[in-house]
Amino acid sequence: MKSAPARDGGSGTRPMDLWLPLIPAFAISYNGLFAAAAAAGAPMNNGIVVATEILIIALAIGLSLYRDGVRREDTPSILFLGTIVGVALAGSILFERPMIEGVRNVLIIVGFTMLGSRFDEPMLRRAFVLSCAVALGVLLIEISNVETYASIFRPADYLSKTRGYVVNEFDDIGLAAGTVQYEGRFSFGMYSGPRTSSIFLEQVGINCFSIVSMVYLCTMWPRLPILQRILTLATVILIVVTNNARMSAILAPLFLIGYFVFPRLPRYWAALIPPLSLAATFIIFAFARVRYGDDLIGRIATTYRVLNNMSAGDLILGAPALIARTGDTGYGFVIASMGLIGAIAYWAYLTIVVPQSSPIARRAAWAASVYIYIWLLIGGTGTFSMKSAPLLWLLLGYMRATHMPPVSVKRLKAGFAPRRPDMLRGATG
Repeated sequence: MKSAPARDGGSGTRPMDLWLPLIPAFAISYNGLFAAAAAAGAPMNNGIVVATEILIIALAIGLSLYRDGVRREDTPSILFLGTIVGVALAGSILFERPMIEGVRNVLIIVGFTMLGSRFDEPMLRRAFVLSCAVALGVLLIEISNVETYASIFRPADYLSKTRGYVVNEFDDIGLAAGTVQYEGRFSFGMYSGPRTSSIFLEQVGINCFSIVSMVYLCTMWPRLPILQRILTLATVILIVVTNNARMSAILAPLFLIGYFVFPRLPRYWAALIPPLSLAATFIIFAFARVRYGDDLIGRIATTYRVLNNMSAGDLILGAPALIARTGDTGYGFVIASMGLIGAIAYWAYLTIVVPQSSPIARRAAWAASVYIYIWLLIGGTGTFSMKSAPLLWLLLGYMRATHMPPVSVKRLKAGFAPRRPDMLRGATG
């Protein structure tokens, strides 16, 4: 396995490093770009979107390998991907239908973890600055004149052509169905228009993007220049108050507190969140009346219902026939698409991907875990979306490579090549 150049001088000195940050920025915004093209008359269908996702993943993995080959920090990614591919192959043979959903999601995770491990800090910051600038710019257009925004992107038509979404009959300007506000739904009361979508075209993608940006701020805040802090913070705040999303409103104060608390928490204990939260869910609903609805309790009840109705075979091997019915339960989707083996592999990967050897690394690991595990319990599949997942795993990949523990002399003598000179421990004296 190859070792990477030292980060002290910045690995972003190669010509290709100047444009690598464009890959995650394009990944989160390509749907908006394609929607604008379709609104202008370009042909558009689901095949084009699928081909674009394949291209983005291929670029992330291919350029990572072209740049540095296979490196030490890639080992968990390779093992994770191999496990999920094996599960998918076995499931495809057993169920006589391709189990591609889990493989697609893991390819995004692995691809951008690997790409992030090749980034230095300026490259990482450029990726987030570009993404926030695009999201904020389009959001300002949408807030100032939603009719102009709708005419440029025509979100409902694009999502109908590429995802099969039903066009909202109560909307006459072409917005996505989920953006319509209704009486009784949570709102900050600061914005009276439809729930905003920006470059993401629908309300869930922009919500996930704002939360990933919060994870980034929670992790990198002390190291960000003032203008980048302002840009990212302004983007997050404007999204939260205009999208009126409950999840971002819940997680924002948690991350604010977590900035001070996460570094003091035990390392790797975030791995306890899924078993404890799921155990509490099953215990509570075993004695309480199950109430469904579009609120936090109702969403948790949905997770309980889906998992409780799965057979032992569904839990262990996955249930591709149930995937279409798991849109509102992340844990249900993970089990249905990857089985318990894949779910455990995902849990283990998220647990170890960031070596929690420093305060900043613990912030990244805890913030990402809190976001993903809570979303899987009360949300749907948004954490796997190309509209936000690339940036999250780019950050975690960067943190993995930057905060790997030093290499001992014993391992060096055994033939282990250090990633950079300052990884040597006890080599002198």
